[in-house]
Amino acid sequence: MNPAVVAVAIAVGAAALALALYRAANLKRQLGRSGERVLFGPELGFYQGMIRGIVSTKTYGVIALTDRRLIFRKPIGRDIEIPLSQITAVSENEWFAGNYRGGREFLILKLADASEKAFQVKDHAGWMRELRSRLAAG
Repeated sequence: MNPAVVAVAIAVGAAALALALYRAANLKRQLGRSGERVLFGPELGFYQGMIRGIVSTKTYGVIALTDRRLIFRKPIGRDIEIPLSQITAVSENEWFAGNYRGGREFLILKLADASEKAFQVKDHAGWMRELRSRLAAG
């Protein structure tokens, strides 16, 4: 592989990681002032979604779960904020929207509008337990 291409790929990866860390620190400050109780994160995570049920979209970013909402901050583009009241079901699978990521489970959220969004997080089992308990209590 061309050394220049490798150097550019490394630089882009380093810049994306630096931006994600900055966004994580910024989100932590914002949540500290919001009065919300942070349950998980902010931490690096992965988002997998669909646009109009046809086009797959995916990206790394910063994810957090509070007592009110799930927040995913993308490096670029519109952030995702899902009020817990909009989550109708939670499931898990190694596959989502035709994508498989090394056997890691997707945390799949079914929303009130019948759309689905999937995330991969560090403590998958903990997120599943917390989201399921909140659905059962709500």
